[in-house]
Amino acid sequence: MKKKCVFAAAAVFVLGAALAFGDTQLQIERVASKVNAGFRERVYIDGKNVLTLANGRSGTVTVSDGPHKIYAELSTMKTEEIAFNTAGGTVAISIAANTLDNFVISIAGSAAAASSAVAAAAATSAAAMPQKPIGQSTLESALYAAANVIIARLQPQTTIAVVSIASGDAEAADFVVDELAYIIVSSGNFKVVDRKSLEAIRSEQNFQASGDVDDDSAVSIGKLLGANIVITGSISGVGSTRRLRLKALDVMTAEITAMASEAF
Repeated sequence: MKKKCVFAAAAVFVLGAALAFGDTQLQIERVASKVNAGFRERVYIDGKNVLTLANGRSGTVTVSDGPHKIYAELSTMKTEEIAFNTAGGTVAISIAANTLDNFVISIAGSAAAASSAVAAAAATSAAAMPQKPIGQSTLESALYAAANVIIARLQPQTTIAVVSIASGDAEAADFVVDELAYIIVSSGNFKVVDRKSLEAIRSEQNFQASGDVDDDSAVSIGKLLGANIVITGSISGVGSTRRLRLKALDVMTAEITAMASEAF
């Protein structure tokens, strides 16, 4: 499910100075952030994907003068659309993922109006949106934070197998395995072994997604699947001391290439 972060959806801005050829240049910046840093951000104008930006990068788009709409997607985060008008010249736009629930677009010359609209829209949205169960919400937050750490340390175009998450709660383990695979695929930078192939190996090796798999076994499974990296992990603790741990292993060397640990 995509997270929708509300901002200035109803605001309409008139931007730029007159341009003889009837075009406006948009300079769009993705503000550097630790939130979903390993994922590429997709920028849409009038429903078309016009830019794909890595963390801290920027790009330029030329649009015709007149009304337009802009929104962005980053992993499972998606902004609302902002309506704006252009009237020539150059317009600076910045997009910032401050937290998993705060994904903001700022257009030069319209910050005050945007801030007012965001506050009103956020208050309405917060009252209307159903709340997730506390356990699911916090595990999901821990997973996204841990996934960011792992993804940031992996080489692009790596083939990855999410092998297992050790936990006494099989449902929670399955959730982490499936959601982690989704997060990795959504980044657009990696290949993930499909579930059918993984299930076949699991059946042959007689283990479950919620079982404890040692590093040697995980590496062997990775080789059978044709993966470069295997990811294992665990959910441990009770009450306020629960923790999600993830570990990425290089299949060729069996070395740990990345680790993450998040409380929830």
